[in-house]
Amino acid sequence: MARDSEQLSPESADDLVMVGEIVKPHGIRGEVKVYPYSERPENFKLYKEVVLVDEAAGRTKIYKVVKSREQGKLAILQLEGIVSREDAEALLGSRIWLKKTQFPKLGSGEYYWHQLKGLTVITESGRKIGPVSKIFSTRAHDILVVSSGGNEYLIPIDGAIIREIDEQEGKIIISPPEGLLEINK
Repeated sequence: MARDSEQLSPESADDLVMVGEIVKPHGIRGEVKVYPYSERPENFKLYKEVVLVDEAAGRTKIYKVVKSREQGKLAILQLEGIVSREDAEALLGSRIWLKKTQFPKLGSGEYYWHQLKGLTVITESGRKIGPVSKIFSTRAHDILVVSSGGNEYLIPIDGAIIREIDEQEGKIIISPPEGLLEINK
């Protein structure tokens, strides 16, 4: 059964990460197709419940995930209480949020994007570049976008560049190759 937004406190919003979007209904039994922002539709098999936010309609609800499967680059979800195509169509465009506690545990040296956002990037020589404002993925690397003083720096998340990530101190230490910071201005 879905739970209404009244059960979501402002504090709980800090415990959520957007993981996908409902892009279309699937079939006649209430399943929905989901575009996963992680590009890993198999991750949805691990989630027990999700928070759906439909900003246009001003709705937020928590749903239990009954089942999940992959279809190419999409996930197909059956949510508890969504039993018809009409129910599924009503969810179209909803963003899917997940409680951070539901994320799979990572190995040493692995991080989720939400853990890196807001950390301050500093060179090994002590030059403060600025905070990570967003992250995106390319075929070669994930890229940190660091915005500071009207400049935007694009820094590949690569072992040769990223020297240390210290969440406790709120910083990422980098060793940029010559010209990287100047070309990204």
